[in-house]
Amino acid sequence: MILYLHGFASGPSSKKGLELERRFRRSGQDFLRADLTPGEEGFEHSTPLTMLAEVERLIALNQPRALVGSSLGGYLAALAARHPGPVERLVLLAPAFRLFERWRARLSADEERTWRREGLPVLHSPTGRTRRLGYRFLAEAAGLPAYPAVEVPVLVFAGRRDEVVPLEDVVTFVEHTRGARLVELEDGHDLLASIDRIFAEARAFLGAAP
Repeated sequence: MILYLHGFASGPSSKKGLELERRFRRSGQDFLRADLTPGEEGFEHSTPLTMLAEVERLIALNQPRALVGSSLGGYLAALAARHPGPVERLVLLAPAFRLFERWRARLSADEERTWRREGLPVLHSPTGRTRRLGYRFLAEAAGLPAYPAVEVPVLVFAGRRDEVVPLEDVVTFVEHTRGARLVELEDGHDLLASIDRIFAEARAFLGAAP
């Protein structure tokens, strides 16, 4: 089984997740799209650790042999693969490394204080509504590694025109991770224009796993 982890303010109904599921199922592989912020107010109360806990719960329940993670989901996939378990391979799509550092750099002191008091307004794609994310998201991110140490083989895709995660962040991870391979794409952060290449490379990479 392949477990798919969506990105920040996204959900299991993301275009990329649905398209990859369609293609992998057609090729005969089981594919499960996770919901990392389940519940009525799951997004508002979500943090990297609550989402990681949901990933670990789904891994224990479904025993996937591979994780495919997009953006924040890619970072969480790397975090989840730090410890021995059933996951044998990772496919990371524009993984959001340096989570805390990037978020902190883009906030002014006033914006951070407002986030503490009122929550951070975020457009939540699955509901189409602006929802307020609790400050614990940033506070917990501060305690996590910028680049998780991963021991399983990793295939990484990154766009040269990514407007969210700098390509150099992804390059740094790959250079310091044994068994990691980077595929650079002429694309932005969502990588939707590159879905054909992504699926072809990922299917070959995951097909080599037992």
